[in-house]
Amino acid sequence: MFFSSDHPKHEFEESQQCKSRDAICYLCKNKVSLVEDESNAFYCCQGCGSNFHKDCLTVTYPKCHEHTLTFIRRKIPFPCDVCGQEFPDEMYGCLQCDFFVNRHCIYLPKVIKITRHSHRLSHVLRISDGDNVCGICRDLVDVGYGGYSCIDKTCNYVAHFYCIIRFNVWDGKDVEGEEVDASEADDVAPLLLVEDIDGESTWRHFSHDHDLLRVVEEQESEELCQACIRPTYKTGKFLRCKECDFALHETCASLPRKMAHGLHVHPVTLHVETGDVFFICSVCNQYSCGLMSYKCNQKDCGFKMDVRCASFVEPFNHTALPHDPFYLGVDFNEYIYRCYGCRQRSRFTARCVQGSIDFDFKCLNLPGLMKYKCDDHPLTLYYDHRGHNSGWCEICEEIIEKGRIIYTCRHCFTTLHVDCILGKYPYLKCGNRIKVNGFEVEIASNVGASRPICQTCHRICQDKQVFNGNDQVCFCSIECIPSQACS
Repeated sequence: MFFSSDHPKHEFEESQQCKSRDAICYLCKNKVSLVEDESNAFYCCQGCGSNFHKDCLTVTYPKCHEHTLTFIRRKIPFPCDVCGQEFPDEMYGCLQCDFFVNRHCIYLPKVIKITRHSHRLSHVLRISDGDNVCGICRDLVDVGYGGYSCIDKTCNYVAHFYCIIRFNVWDGKDVEGEEVDASEADDVAPLLLVEDIDGESTWRHFSHDHDLLRVVEEQESEELCQACIRPTYKTGKFLRCKECDFALHETCASLPRKMAHGLHVHPVTLHVETGDVFFICSVCNQYSCGLMSYKCNQKDCGFKMDVRCASFVEPFNHTALPHDPFYLGVDFNEYIYRCYGCRQRSRFTARCVQGSIDFDFKCLNLPGLMKYKCDDHPLTLYYDHRGHNSGWCEICEEIIEKGRIIYTCRHCFTTLHVDCILGKYPYLKCGNRIKVNGFEVEIASNVGASRPICQTCHRICQDKQVFNGNDQVCFCSIECIPSQACS
């Protein structure tokens, strides 16, 4: 209830009996008791009819202020001394100290741990001078007002109070006085050096039983990293098993076994799957056959993240916009973002602050270079933020919509849709058998001269992969598989 010119302040009338069963306290939002009892006394505003618990009109909370704070009944247009924001109808004050604070800031936790930063953060009433940028929203933190500051004096990380409270970046726990949790401490190394003889090093990764050799290879091959399902040759350095066809990019093999990642409010642990792996990443919403994934440590949380999304670090430099770093979005609760690259709605995005451009993690994880059989040059990932027309795709021969992220050759002016060159399921592994709603299929390549007909939609299978069931039944997409299984 905001004030108006004809209701400049609350006029209280004390009462011990409520007239409505649904009445709630204007300040604490809890119900007003119907019992006639002096301990349940409340006030009712004669002007607006709002109810107030008597005990809510004064607050004694030494962690915020040494004196008792009193609710300000009149609208006074000035900012809260803690956060700098104006809350005209929920302000408390100490006239003795000329200290005014909104109700939300009174009970702020003293010490917290958020997954977006490696250290704990401490509640401070004054942010010191300097170029202080909030680590969550990337806006400036007002000097002279409060916020959260890193407890490590050598670290200048700060955050707005309201970013901590408003957005899903904090687990709601005050860790003041608690010892550092094991999940916050250093973890066992995922990759150990076994021996190094004459420059040839042998390694052991916790996910594999055999020793791995470090290999440097730049020639094109079909070999895939078992973690991210990307070609090994594109990174140059990778680890290959001495005894089988197991291989890992060096960067994937070095990912920590436990981490606090800004994409999820709880710590996550790296898990190794067995058998033919098939899952959907909670962040990019992509299907994957990756051997390893990060899962939330909380028992009832189903969050699962592939290693590509887990590799995101701030600031992130994207091939399509190399001069503008990306930072995590601020609110992962709803599908409120629309990716500029693919125009799809997403919960998880990163933003280029300079250009106010949002990319979802499907577009953020795209490889910077791709080889196309009809072009002698490598194709580069490209995004035109001015929204100019990009021409037509040479694979599907359809017009490319303005402002889409594409692959292009700067020499031959070849342009391709991302899905046309990568396929709809770029992280599924041909040869693997997977189950979709209990229906088992084999993932198979679909690059031959003849294309099969989908059993469900009865269309030609155009994608780079198909899904073969028993009795020569074929499906063009995962969406078509359940339809056949239920028929």
